[in-house]
Amino acid sequence: MHYETIQFILELVGSVSFAISGALLGIRRSMDIFGTIVLGVVTAVGGGMIRDIALGITPPMAFTDSRLTLISFLVSVFVFWIFYRRGDHLNGRFLITFEKYLVIFDAVGLGAFTIVGMNTAAATGYMDHRFLILFCGMVTGIGGGIIRDLLAGIIPFVFIRQIYAVASFLGGLLYLLTYQSLGPSFAMILGFVGVIFVRLFSYSRNWNLPRIMVEEVEERRDKRDE
Repeated sequence: MHYETIQFILELVGSVSFAISGALLGIRRSMDIFGTIVLGVVTAVGGGMIRDIALGITPPMAFTDSRLTLISFLVSVFVFWIFYRRGDHLNGRFLITFEKYLVIFDAVGLGAFTIVGMNTAAATGYMDHRFLILFCGMVTGIGGGIIRDLLAGIIPFVFIRQIYAVASFLGGLLYLLTYQSLGPSFAMILGFVGVIFVRLFSYSRNWNLPRIMVEEVEERRDKRDE
């Protein structure tokens, strides 16, 4: 399969997956249909817009080729319609089951957009700039989610728990290591699978990056002061 075909498939899969996650957060935050659509679309295309600006692609491709933006819009509307039609889903087992599958959707979207971002940077002529390639992959993968969470008024998920950005980084590294030897098509597939594997495996093991729990530190300090 030609790498341009793989690129489009990954963009399509990533857009659908991230639009679902963004729209669901909008519903969770009791947003109306406009807010839900904004979160769905921003999650799907926000990272790519940051990448394009970094690469000097202006206006960003989300505006010049609106197919994926339109797909994200339609997916967001569909998700809102499902929950608006059956509001009891919000308190039932359906939502719990849906959110479990959402982890898979989100992992797929992360893998897809990480590789799409790196391949876009490579195709623009920056393959020798490894740091820029990795940055474009990671910002495409996690940028939309960060914007989504900020608009929803919460600390971005990627900064507080679970292995997420690291999964994007490791999958991107696999892409770089295999790009020359195996060619862009195989490198894209391996990187995509690598991101998904690291993300889902770490989720199943409930792995998190080290962090300082300020509440616990303050609690211990107060006990010493007593």
